[in-house]
Amino acid sequence: MSRRVMATGVGGIENVRALMARQNGVVSREQTCELGMTDAQIKSQLRNGTWLSGTRGVYIDAGSPSTWERTLRAAVISQPRALVAGRSAAHLHGFPGVRRSRGEILVPYGRNHRLPSVRVIRSRHFDSVSTSRVAEFDCTSIAETILTMSLRELPTAVERHVDGQLAAGSLEITDFDPILDRLAFARQPGLATLRRIVRERSDKAYQPPTTELERLLYRLLDRSELPQYIRQLPIDYPRMRATHDAYIPDWTLIAEADGRRWHVRKDDFERDRRRDNAALAAGIAVIRFTWSMLKYEPEECLRTLVAAGRTRARV
Repeated sequence: MSRRVMATGVGGIENVRALMARQNGVVSREQTCELGMTDAQIKSQLRNGTWLSGTRGVYIDAGSPSTWERTLRAAVISQPRALVAGRSAAHLHGFPGVRRSRGEILVPYGRNHRLPSVRVIRSRHFDSVSTSRVAEFDCTSIAETILTMSLRELPTAVERHVDGQLAAGSLEITDFDPILDRLAFARQPGLATLRRIVRERSDKAYQPPTTELERLLYRLLDRSELPQYIRQLPIDYPRMRATHDAYIPDWTLIAEADGRRWHVRKDDFERDRRRDNAALAAGIAVIRFTWSMLKYEPEECLRTLVAAGRTRARV
């Protein structure tokens, strides 16, 4: 009986319509064939305007709304194998501050996968990528999503994504272990940043002596590109007294070095924010550098500090 249905297309249209409803109004030619629809039925849907023809054998329900999800779904099903990745996966996973933008999908490395509507990321390790099912989409897992984002985003943004997911309990720092093992010899942009972030947050993270941390911070602040600063400056705020690592008067800017392990910093979050808020209420901005930043990315720290200073100078 089932073979006869497949051969004649009886019931095929109803099955495809149900699938399109679940897939944001799109279906692939391969799916229509699997569900028993005939070539004549497909041509009829296109001829009468019920369906529109999309890219790479994708059919679109003409009555469905043109949404971000529909564009993303069409891109995914147009490929033999694909996952939602990058900022698109981050949005579906609910990363704070990540809004809908141009779709991003991950496909196996190989033939040309260019699509006009989305950014296509090719991976030589596609079969090893961990996945999640979110909103009926097959996505990269949270850790894999942060990996793909780290290849394009600023270190501060990557750090914010990692910390946000750790704090929400959606991620364990060990989730990155298989990823970094897989890419142990890779040299893609952003990987060094991700390795540093993961290393800082591991249970075995190095905790530097205060003297070493101060030496790195003051070596940075002694650079000729920066104005004079005051070390270990005590400030009496209306409701508290705090001593800051360094203060740059010309920029009304405090620079702090943080050598604590991430778990300890998390515990001290409230106290740090009170200090930062007190400084801000007094018209003073605060910029923080971790030990790893100062140790391994001093030039990036300098650029960030100079940019912050220029902004402060215009205030």
